[in-house]
Amino acid sequence: MTIIFVISVCFLYLAFKKPGWALAVLLFLLPAYQVRFTLLGLPTTLLEVLILAFLVGLLAQQPDFRPLRKLGRLNWIIGLFLLAASVAAYLSPEKLKALGELKAFFIEPVLVFYALVLLWEEKSNIRLALQGLFVSSGLISLFGVVQYFTLSGLPIRFWGTGIEPERITSVFDYPNALALFLAPLFGLFAILIYKKYRLFEREWLEILGLLLMAAALILTFSRGAWLAVAITLTLFLIKNHSGRAVLTIVTLVLLGSLGVGVAPIRQRLVSAVSDASSDARLELMRLGIQKIQDEPFLGNGLHGFRTTLSAADFQGEILNYPHNIFLNFWLETGLLGLLAFGLIIGAVGERQKKHPTVWGLAAAAFLLIVILHGLVDVPYFKNDLAVLFWFAISLFYLDN
Repeated sequence: MTIIFVISVCFLYLAFKKPGWALAVLLFLLPAYQVRFTLLGLPTTLLEVLILAFLVGLLAQQPDFRPLRKLGRLNWIIGLFLLAASVAAYLSPEKLKALGELKAFFIEPVLVFYALVLLWEEKSNIRLALQGLFVSSGLISLFGVVQYFTLSGLPIRFWGTGIEPERITSVFDYPNALALFLAPLFGLFAILIYKKYRLFEREWLEILGLLLMAAALILTFSRGAWLAVAITLTLFLIKNHSGRAVLTIVTLVLLGSLGVGVAPIRQRLVSAVSDASSDARLELMRLGIQKIQDEPFLGNGLHGFRTTLSAADFQGEILNYPHNIFLNFWLETGLLGLLAFGLIIGAVGERQKKHPTVWGLAAAAFLLIVILHGLVDVPYFKNDLAVLFWFAISLFYLDN
């Protein structure tokens, strides 16, 4: 606890003196949610402590809140979003865990979003933030690639000794967590770099980072991530009609595939329609839809899906969420939460249409990958993913 206290105080000081740098460090350390401990009798994570220190340090500067006015009706939509989550926490069969999720997946990420909108008034902060995320993604990917060849830190169940191929996890607990983190960021950075937004003075660093991310994504063997990224970038290429873009993306994919071979990839794709993982996802979705038919307005409350599965006498592994983003929000936050989520996406889409920016375009790619991947996974209900989602939303409110 002494180390946590020292880290928190140092980060609080950094947030007060250099909020842009503190933001970069915060985004770099998003995987720190895996450092869990108890504070004043309540479970928390290192990431949550850093977020609190960041917000306190920023507020201590007495910032000008007028930039928040440009959010317009998004403020009201966010209010609905938080209201739905609060009601869902109250209705949850596991209220203590639900309150933890309300704090970590809704309140804190939204507060970070508002802090970002304020920090974007200083344009140098956006470059620092993106650099922090890019370096973090690159290093996480590098470790994952090394892990593939050395098995260092890779749980035995992902060594590929059974039916499934070897799948990397990097700093996360399982391959899909890595894929959920990297896939939307790869799309975001690929668009920014293609559009000539310079993260670093040396372009080769950006290309190297993208190559590492592409390789790591392939090595997760997450079919949902593969397809989400492929569809999103294909749509971008079709819209831009650019041969150079096609060549760039194809080159990244081919180079990222080196050392993996096409046979494991082909086998992974072919097995999508018949393996146990796909069957389990379909069963989770079926039970989720069944619960919605029983409770169409309220769902099962935050952290209530485990109870839903138990009540249905589900024989498989009891998971926290059905693997579908729309079912996730409907079941966890009720119909109001699903509606608010849709309105948030609609509001930023309208914003990009009226005030197009390169950041908005990259953020749109991020969100499309989240939604497409979310058709078969859980791309929001995790500490790092919730913060990343609201980071992407904030990019729509940057001016050129």
